[in-house]
Amino acid sequence: MDDPGVPVNTCLGIDHTHARFDSTVPPALRVEPGEVFTLRAASLLDNELFGVSDEYERMAIPITGPVHVQGAAAGTVLRVDVRRIRLADAGAMVTIPGRGAFSHHMARTHRVVRIRDGQVWFDDDTPIPLDPMVGKIGVSPAGPAPSSSTVGGFGGNMDCREVRAGCSVLLPVQVDGALLYAGDLHAAQGDGESSMTAVETAGEIELSCAVLTDLPLARPIVLTPDTVFTIGDGESLDEAARAALDDMLALLVADRGWTPEEAAMFVSAAGNVGVCQLVNPRLSARVGVPFSAFRSPRHRDLLRCPAL
Repeated sequence: MDDPGVPVNTCLGIDHTHARFDSTVPPALRVEPGEVFTLRAASLLDNELFGVSDEYERMAIPITGPVHVQGAAAGTVLRVDVRRIRLADAGAMVTIPGRGAFSHHMARTHRVVRIRDGQVWFDDDTPIPLDPMVGKIGVSPAGPAPSSSTVGGFGGNMDCREVRAGCSVLLPVQVDGALLYAGDLHAAQGDGESSMTAVETAGEIELSCAVLTDLPLARPIVLTPDTVFTIGDGESLDEAARAALDDMLALLVADRGWTPEEAAMFVSAAGNVGVCQLVNPRLSARVGVPFSAFRSPRHRDLLRCPAL
């Protein structure tokens, strides 16, 4: 996906971080479709309280933006192409009593881990493969500004492991210009982010955008070179998975002309339901189906990851 002949036009630093996906914040950057830009992302280690206080609830990881994309009018779809992710050499994790997915009562603690040689070193003799991803990416809703730590139809804190370099994220635009934010980089995260944090690290996200005008979309879709993922959210995992399943069902019915029953049987045989995160007040899940399942020229064009 990287093109060495395309220069990075602009970079937003962590002086443009925010706690909400807020449409009332003036754009910090304006870009044209196809223009390459970079967002610098903050982490727990950038918070002045980290290491001084253990009140981790006060250290929500912010998002960088907003970016106004020319031509992204309300009702269109913004395709965000994740071109490259660069990470710092250290990350942090925390546990908080009453938070996370375990029944065990967790103590309030933290850990700083090193990132080197393509590995995340959980301790001196326990490496985890480096797997950079973007935890939070979304556009601004038209109504009240949601927290950077929540997820919804606008995107947000999806914590989907498929949001890596080389993927694309489709987001339904609610306000003119889209007003895109992103942040919350992870050096490694398991499905579910079960202790409440992944390996939270600072870094840079190199992005470009396209505007799509012929794809009705209520919630995000993530595209990889070989798979289409619908992303659902809800107050329970059942609700989140059902939303992702319903969105995939609608895509396949529209593409193949199948009945809902036929599409449901296909997803049951060829699709995969996965957990993105199950530790925040609003949970997220994904459903993946091979790109090859889509046959109509229209859908193959709209759902094709540019890396293909």
